[in-house]
Amino acid sequence: MNRGIGLKGIEGDPSVTDRLGSPVAARQTPAADAIAGPRGARPGLGKRLNDAPPWLFLLPALLVVFAVLIFPILFSLYVSFFNWPLSSGAGEPRFVGLGNYSALAIDPEFWNSLKLQLGFIFIAIPLELFLGFCAALLLNREFFGARVVRTLLLLPVFFLPIVSGMTWRFMLQPRYGPLNALLIALGIPEMTWLNDPTFAYVAIVAQDVWRMWPFMFMLLYAGLTNVPSELLEAAEIDGATYGRRLRSVIVPLLVPTILTAVLLRIIDALRVFSEVYVMTEGGPGSATLLFSLYTYRQGFTYMRVGMASAMAIFLLVLSILFATTLVRRNMSLDELERKAGGR
Repeated sequence: MNRGIGLKGIEGDPSVTDRLGSPVAARQTPAADAIAGPRGARPGLGKRLNDAPPWLFLLPALLVVFAVLIFPILFSLYVSFFNWPLSSGAGEPRFVGLGNYSALAIDPEFWNSLKLQLGFIFIAIPLELFLGFCAALLLNREFFGARVVRTLLLLPVFFLPIVSGMTWRFMLQPRYGPLNALLIALGIPEMTWLNDPTFAYVAIVAQDVWRMWPFMFMLLYAGLTNVPSELLEAAEIDGATYGRRLRSVIVPLLVPTILTAVLLRIIDALRVFSEVYVMTEGGPGSATLLFSLYTYRQGFTYMRVGMASAMAIFLLVLSILFATTLVRRNMSLDELERKAGGR
């Protein structure tokens, strides 16, 4: 007696052939039935996920973005059209249309704070870029302890802004600060640094440069490591000096990185607040009353939330203008490189 039914026996069995259509299917029937389940059953979770529309997977992320980013902007825009007192005893919000914006246009403190903010950006960021670029060029080589030096240079970036501001305030303290102690030791009278309008403004710029130039160094050093060494070697073989290689090879290849670093720093500098607040609180007078500090004063000192929201929207528009300008510049460079590569 045969131990089993052979393939020919299966093919010759009309009941098996008619029911399954092939002998191979006959051998797979138990497993296939176990996977497919009973007829009429609902499709599995994997099948339903494959048939789901793509936007359904983006919905959780979109809800988070809306709650964290879009809704606050829309609500600030809405509030900016109202005379909205922060104190409940000051009356109900009253719709004023563009009244807050027109009030800002004739407010001298608004324009003074904007001038101080732009001055802060156009003084601090070029200095940070210069120092970061010089340090990146200097440390773009291997030597004993190079990794340790690069790591130590990044330490100021990790200081909290408020800690940095408190540190500089202590350093510039008139009687007990180390800077005045040095002046007294040299026979120079002590100075009230943060009570002088000019020195106070210089101090907040110096504090920002000290804290953020390593950020520029970090990005530019990363960009330098991506410069092809073959190009530098070819330029050196052609007799180009280091200055010529710097102008003709290194800087042009670093322009996208430089634009990205400058854009990130501008966005960050437009909202600088904590360090300046703990150092001077906008004083003396309004010598260091930057845009963000004046926005805070409008909202939480004068209790004008509508005016503060209008200033916040203005700052958002200013940030978008800076970002659009630099991104277009970067895109135009990419287009030129693409055309040059296609020739």
